[in-house]
Amino acid sequence: MRTPNDVAMPPITLISGFLGSGKTTLLRRLLTRADRRIGVIVNEFGAIGIDGALLAQSGAGQLIELSGGCVCCVAGSDLLLAIETLIDSGPLDALAIETSGLAEPGAIVRQLRAASVPLDALVTLVAATDFERVLAATPLASRQIQLADLIVLTHSDLVDAQTIQRVTAHVRSLNQRAPIVPAAHGNISPDLIFSPRSDGRLPDELPHQHAAFHTLSWQADQPLKRSTLEQTLRNLATQGLFRAKGIVYCTDSPWADEVHLVAGRLRLSALRLAQRPMPLCRLVLIGHEEALAGASVALNGCIDSAERIAHWRERCAEVE
Repeated sequence: MRTPNDVAMPPITLISGFLGSGKTTLLRRLLTRADRRIGVIVNEFGAIGIDGALLAQSGAGQLIELSGGCVCCVAGSDLLLAIETLIDSGPLDALAIETSGLAEPGAIVRQLRAASVPLDALVTLVAATDFERVLAATPLASRQIQLADLIVLTHSDLVDAQTIQRVTAHVRSLNQRAPIVPAAHGNISPDLIFSPRSDGRLPDELPHQHAAFHTLSWQADQPLKRSTLEQTLRNLATQGLFRAKGIVYCTDSPWADEVHLVAGRLRLSALRLAQRPMPLCRLVLIGHEEALAGASVALNGCIDSAERIAHWRERCAEVE
């Protein structure tokens, strides 16, 4: 890769955090501020990209999506090429790299340093709602916290003050040097995210495993029955599904829904897309292998009846 002497290198921030910690929400809020030109590289563990589509919806004009594997282990060269491509595409005030929730950030830091790419900060997001469950699920979550230059405590609006204090104390025991900043709905100053904080240390190399998590990508070109989808995802969560995200259409609305399931908490939010995607519905599921074994069949069962789909298409035609 070219060195910083060959091209103007914008400040680079690595945004880490376990599955469902709010990385994409944070970036979407930063992008909608429109007070600086931010290039974005988003890395997803699944074969189909969801985060890239959501970020593009928020106005990320200079965006590259790397899907199908973590840049910490199988897509490292793709990351360096993506950085070059974004820098060549035009002047940037900052560049954000959103890692997969299963990425080991130390490996990415070492890749960047080996290629003489300066890193301003490693920002780790920690969800206050799921902190104990995440730590129990994998040592990777602790590693992400330990390496951080800045820690953002997300979903802080969903827990009480005692929980915030308990989580903050535990996070501080894992990382004594990084500032800890609470945030709700990704609402945080860009100056906190895009500022030089790294002390230049090279993280130790550790064997990396994806915490026994597997991924499943599911697509359908027919709208779904909302109640069946919600029940199906909740059932899968009890069987070991940790994270689900995607964009779907349900027959009770002409608008798309953004789907998020994290540690048993399910949310579907209306999403106004500029144009209807193809295929119509896309979901990425991450969890234990046994939970994903029958997930595709279960999700296929969420497709609504032919009669209700016909009525849905008529309604969509009226509002288009």
